[in-house]
Amino acid sequence: MKAVLKLTAMAALLLSSTLAMANDPGMYLTTVKEAKRLVLKLNKQTESTTLTLTDTGKHQIFMENIKEDEDYTKKFDLSKLEEGLYYLKMESLIRTVEFTISVEDSEVNIIARDEVTKPFFRKNGDVLYLNYFNQKLNPVVINVVDSANRVVFTQKFEKELVVGKVFNFSTAVKDDYTVSVSEGTNVYYETISVN
Repeated sequence: MKAVLKLTAMAALLLSSTLAMANDPGMYLTTVKEAKRLVLKLNKQTESTTLTLTDTGKHQIFMENIKEDEDYTKKFDLSKLEEGLYYLKMESLIRTVEFTISVEDSEVNIIARDEVTKPFFRKNGDVLYLNYFNQKLNPVVINVVDSANRVVFTQKFEKELVVGKVFNFSTAVKDDYTVSVSEGTNVYYETISVN
């Protein structure tokens, strides 16, 4: 019983710290409803981020690359946009945050926020390290294919919060290998060349 309580407490601690990171205190998006404006403020980013504003037809209205280690503030005047939904998306190597914005006749509202954590890949010679925080607890499938698109490895993880895997290619045949991580509708890729 003590082991179960200890495990539950550790899982709760991990989940609460993860939720705190998901609601990033260094990211602020506010609206000036009557003026149809948005104000985005980012504290110093630890990595480069791409910021885009698109409409429902995926037409890009705004795009900017934000450098790491600098504060960022941007004001968006949406008063000239047609009524409808728009998407403000911030994408970096480790996550994507997308806000759904409603522009109506007299005001602007943020109606949804979606955050997707991406897998983290690290290469060290012929070794590839993979870590993925599976916040939705969906099944995760990892595949490794060679340059001829033949599957050389596959593994499925069921409802695991943290997926970690080490791939040692030091004894593999010389080739280019692609590791894919599939979770729900999201698929992420990393390629490693073995010489």
